[in-house]
Amino acid sequence: MAQQIPLHTLLGDRYKVTARVLETADGDTILDGVDQILNRKVSIIVASAEHSSQLVANARQSTSLSRSSVQILDLGNIEAQTYLVTSHARADTLLGTLLTEGGGEAEEFGEEIFGDTGTMSAPNTYVVAKDDTSPAAGAGATAAATSISATRAAEHEAEYEEYDAEEDGYYEGDEPAERNGGMWAVGIAAVLVLVIGAGAVFTSLGNMVNPTETQEALGSSQTSASASQIPQQTGSPSPSATKEKEPATPRLDGNFTRTVPSSAALMAESDATLGHLTDGDDTSTWVSLAFGSANFGGLTDSFYLSAPLLDETTVNSLTINQVSGTGGAFNIFASDNASIEGSQQIGSGTFAATGETTVELDTDAQDGDTKYIIVQFTEAPRLAQPIVQGYPFGLRLAEISIK
Repeated sequence: MAQQIPLHTLLGDRYKVTARVLETADGDTILDGVDQILNRKVSIIVASAEHSSQLVANARQSTSLSRSSVQILDLGNIEAQTYLVTSHARADTLLGTLLTEGGGEAEEFGEEIFGDTGTMSAPNTYVVAKDDTSPAAGAGATAAATSISATRAAEHEAEYEEYDAEEDGYYEGDEPAERNGGMWAVGIAAVLVLVIGAGAVFTSLGNMVNPTETQEALGSSQTSASASQIPQQTGSPSPSATKEKEPATPRLDGNFTRTVPSSAALMAESDATLGHLTDGDDTSTWVSLAFGSANFGGLTDSFYLSAPLLDETTVNSLTINQVSGTGGAFNIFASDNASIEGSQQIGSGTFAATGETTVELDTDAQDGDTKYIIVQFTEAPRLAQPIVQGYPFGLRLAEISIK
C-alpha cells in the first residue's frame, strides 16, 4: 500500500491537507483540504496505483460531475501517487464519479485544468463533514476510516450536512423592493409637507403687508434714484454669474464587476475579492484563474472589469498595479453603463514591468460625460509567481485607480 500523505502537506503550492475523511479497502483515500489562495474548503482524492489511470480518465469526463456539483480544480502527483483536487463534496459522490469505471461519461471537461472550451458552473451547494476532532475520537476515527470500503460510503451520508449557499448569505441580494418602496413613500410625504408649509408662510406674510403703501414706497424710491446708479444696474454681469462649472475630480464608486461574454460563470469564484481593487491596500489582490497560455487557455477571447464613477466627468489617466506579471494586453473604455456594448475606447496598454502601469486617456473622446470606466483584458500576462504551478499565465491585480 502506498504511503499516506501527512496532514498539513501543501499540494501544488496551494492546497493544504487538513483532515483524513475515508480510506477504501483498495487503497484509495479521500482527504479534506483548504485552498490557500481563495480560502475555501476542497476535497482531495488520492488514487491507489491500480486506480490512477481511472481517476485521470474520469476527471476528463464531466457529464456526471456536473450533475453532482463536483468541480475539478487541480491534478498532480506526489511521491508517485496521483491526486485530484475538487470542490468540497461527499466522499461517496467522489468515489462513485471518479474512482469507478465509466464514472465520468462522455463530455469533455477541463475549464481550468485541461484548457478546453466550455462553460463553467459554480455550484450553489457545498458539503461539510461534521466535526469529529475531539481527543477521544481522534485515534478511533483514523482506525475506523481505514476499514471502510468504497461500497459502504453511502451508509455514512449522515456524517455530512448540506448547506444552501444562498440561504447562508453566500450571495448578497439587493435590498427588498418593499423596503425601497416604503422609503420613497416617506420621502414624498416629507416633500409635500414642506411645500404646504412654505405656501402657508408666504400667504401669512402677504396678508401682513398693505399693497397700497407698498406701491407708493416703490414709486418714490424709483423717482429718487440718481442717473449715476442706472449704468451700474445695466453693466456687465458679476464674475460669479459667468464662472463656468469646474469638472469633478474623477473618483471610482465601489467595487468593480466582472463580465466574461462567452462564459458568464468563468472566474465567478473570485468575485468576492473584487473590492480589493479599490481598497487602497497594495497587499490585497484580486486573482484570476491560472491559465496555460496567454489566450486564457482558449476558454474566452477576453473579459472585462467595470466600475462606476462617483460623478460624471472626464478621466485623464488610469493606473493598474499588476503583481509579478509582465506582458499581456488590455483596452480601456468610457461608457454610460457597466456594459462594453456601445462604449468608447479611450486607451490601451500592456504590462511592461511589474508594479504600476499608467495609461494616459483620450479626454476629447469623453466630452466630460464618462459615467463608467471599463478595463478589457484581451491577453493574460506571464506571472513570475504563478497562481498554480505549471500554469504561468493569469492576473494578480492589487489596485486600479484613476485621475
